[in-house]
Amino acid sequence: MKKNIHILLGLVQTSLSIYWLNQIINLYINYQNPNLSYLFVYPNWVLFSNILLSIINLYFGIKLTIGKISKKRSYLIMVILIIIGGIINTISVA
Repeated sequence: MKKNIHILLGLVQTSLSIYWLNQIINLYINYQNPNLSYLFVYPNWVLFSNILLSIINLYFGIKLTIGKISKKRSYLIMVILIIIGGIINTISVA
């Protein structure tokens, strides 16, 4: 099991990245629908930057699954990318 822990952690990171990417793309598509009304709408640059961060996270998740990067480094990058995404979302609201 210790041998395959990087595969499991890589799949978790990849799944989280795909979920994050899916949510942001669905939000962008829903913003384009004139029948839906939102009280607050993120600017497109925020959505695109979150998509880019998610794709970068997906890349590192795949590298972790393959075994080309350490678990510690991959999850550190994931946490940093999530924090950057949260900061971008906060800045766009202010």
